[in-house]
Amino acid sequence: MSTITAAAPSPFSSIGLARAGLEAQLALAAQTVAPLWPLDSAIAVNPLSGFEDLPFESALEQAARLFGARTSLPLAQWRALLAEGRIDEVALRKTAVAALGGLDQAFAQLGPDLNAYDLLLARLTTLPVATDVAPRPPLSPAMAILARWLAVFFDRAAPPLAGRSFGLWRCLSGLLRNDTALRALATGDRLALLDAAPADPFDLLAEVLDAQAVPPVRRLDQLRALFTRLPGWSAHVRWRTDHAEPAQTAKAPATMADLAALVALASHVAGEDVAVATPAPAHDGEAVTQALLAHFQLSPDAAAQWSDEARSRLALVAGLDEGRLGLLFQQAAEASVIAQTGPALERASRAAATPASARTDAQLVFCIDVRSEPMRRAIEAQGAFETFGYAGFFGLPVAIQPILSAAPRKQLPVLLSPAHHVCEAPLPGRTAQADSIVARRACAHDAQGMLDATKSGATGFATAEAVGPLAAVALLARTLAPRLSDRLARMVLGEPDEVLAPHASNDDEPSIPLADKVRYARSMFALTGLPARAARLVVLVGHGGHTTNNAFAASLDCGACGGHPGGPNARLMAGMLNDPAVREGLAEQGLALSPDTVFLAAQHDTTRDAVTVFDRHMVPASHREDLARLDEALAIAGHKALAERAQRHDRAPDDLLTGAAHWGEVRPEWGLSGNAAFIVGPRRLTAALDLEGGAFLHSYDWEQDKDGSALTAILTAPMVVAQWINCQYLFSTIDNAVFGAGDKITQNVVGGFGVVQGAGGDLCTGLPRQSLFRDDGTPYHVPRRLTVFVQSPLRRVEEIVFAHDGLSQLVENGWINLVVIDPWKHRAHHWQRARWVPRVC
Repeated sequence: MSTITAAAPSPFSSIGLARAGLEAQLALAAQTVAPLWPLDSAIAVNPLSGFEDLPFESALEQAARLFGARTSLPLAQWRALLAEGRIDEVALRKTAVAALGGLDQAFAQLGPDLNAYDLLLARLTTLPVATDVAPRPPLSPAMAILARWLAVFFDRAAPPLAGRSFGLWRCLSGLLRNDTALRALATGDRLALLDAAPADPFDLLAEVLDAQAVPPVRRLDQLRALFTRLPGWSAHVRWRTDHAEPAQTAKAPATMADLAALVALASHVAGEDVAVATPAPAHDGEAVTQALLAHFQLSPDAAAQWSDEARSRLALVAGLDEGRLGLLFQQAAEASVIAQTGPALERASRAAATPASARTDAQLVFCIDVRSEPMRRAIEAQGAFETFGYAGFFGLPVAIQPILSAAPRKQLPVLLSPAHHVCEAPLPGRTAQADSIVARRACAHDAQGMLDATKSGATGFATAEAVGPLAAVALLARTLAPRLSDRLARMVLGEPDEVLAPHASNDDEPSIPLADKVRYARSMFALTGLPARAARLVVLVGHGGHTTNNAFAASLDCGACGGHPGGPNARLMAGMLNDPAVREGLAEQGLALSPDTVFLAAQHDTTRDAVTVFDRHMVPASHREDLARLDEALAIAGHKALAERAQRHDRAPDDLLTGAAHWGEVRPEWGLSGNAAFIVGPRRLTAALDLEGGAFLHSYDWEQDKDGSALTAILTAPMVVAQWINCQYLFSTIDNAVFGAGDKITQNVVGGFGVVQGAGGDLCTGLPRQSLFRDDGTPYHVPRRLTVFVQSPLRRVEEIVFAHDGLSQLVENGWINLVVIDPWKHRAHHWQRARWVPRVC
């Protein structure tokens, strides 16, 4: 492999653009791509987060031009969703009328027995449309070359490139200089720039912009286009620069300027156009006009006899391209959510709250994740059990240092930074068992490393000779008896959660000070409405997935915990709430907990719908019967929730359990597919509803939130995370090739941190196709913006929205649908871009 040579000094001393201006423009252009977290901590991000300052419709159009993406699902797929009843037909008809300007405009006669509404409905539901989805074009030759070098530069496992410590630009610009494939693409005298590339990436950018005679008014667009040529790698570098810890990037330093300069250099040398992505095909309005007239059995020149206004309406309908028609379907899908859920919430709001009676058998605080909703319904059906919803990190801004890992895990939303670092340690009296499990799992990790070595390098042949037969036996067992193999592996390796736990205190100095513990505990009660006179057992339930051979496993874990299981946070919070010193601090602040209330931690396995209760040895004898009743109820609830989920998968429950352990399973669960709503209010609003695992449920009692601080915290943190999740699912469904990850079957993991389609190319930025579509190609996830329902006084919500720029941007620009349930008049008010509109939903 060629080694890096010293970069030539820049000959470009007068470049016509001040460096400070170029740096500012580049920083702005970098916002075009959203950061992409590594696979081991994958969290959902809105891929168009850099466009949230624009109205949603405008953002779609701009992003489509930059990324070469669609703005909507193909009409054939929307029609399939309508035929299945997953879009309300009445909602679609109302949406069509609104798009035409109201009833008068929609139903005014154009010709004999024909109006604009008829025309638009025919275009939406009847006229022939293309059924084939055009594949995403491959990378250009220059970008394919650069992508290969980027994969080698960032690879965590491979030997580092010579000169990698100099940084991305210095290292790869030197290597590209000697890349024969790139040199063969060079046009004209452009090799001169490759051979004399300056040491500073900004000098290179300025030189290329000048050489291409890009006017100042177009330079920002040109810089944005540099990042959208390799949006996946750009997203990875954005994560490295904005969110990664120094230790994660020190061995391979890179900046967005480095990447932009490399794209500019390779593109310029090869003579490739940077500014234009794949343009959308031109819409032929005249052809559509003729198709409409023929559909209604009118002659091709029939419209000539109509009035000017009638011809104008015909042209309006015919001029809508498929993207705009698809947006009407999306709006109808969103209206369907409001129409179905809004009235039910109004009815529940009118119903008087049930007077407090005897204490419930147990209270369970689940993560707000949509997959918790079916389990909450199932457990509540088993008896006197009450559930609450709270962000799954339980309000703890912590990073945990596991014994079995060298790197700490950030167990909190990526919007926040950890305030405390907590170490995992053996439980009291379990040190010997912990040492044994740690040793066994370390050996298993080393063995896996040996197997990985067979995939590359000269030593791979010798390693394969030694471990190949054993690997073959293991693979055969995992194929023919995956659940048995999984059980045996856990028996041999042991269960770390049974002997290890995160510790918020130690003998020397607490990792979380007492005052902070009291504050975090009080926040949980304030944000959920959990009463001080709680049940004898209160269980804090985090969640995580259970899959095998799944590059996207972290995306099935808790997004509020940074793409990790939430059990550790639940254990930390339960330990704090059982701490006498914390309880004393809460009592001093007016929150006196019942002396007989015991807090426990648990974790909901969303792939198998099983709930594991931790630290059972801490339960006093007086509460063991309570725990036994809860165990029985959780087991029954888990079976019911699994059966319900199996029906949505169109599979047997037992098959889902096998899929959780099978290495070849491409769809271990639907994850958060189907998410549509975020509901903020007491559980009685939603307890009678079957929301089919499509709603985030955050507990909230407006009467206990005197100053609105609890609602502010909910709308500016958990709701924003839910909106990111919603947008990732929305855009990954709309255009899976551009904003998603394509077919799992043809993916390969690259560098240990991302996936590519096939042998290489750009990093995939979103969700795989199997997480969103059924096997027959019809969408399981209906792409629609998040509808946020809040039970609260209108004025309070309005004040919170306008007091926070990020929140008002989401509401005013239409990135979410906001519906407020007035707790006095019990009416739903839908925010219509800057005004409250009381409406019967």
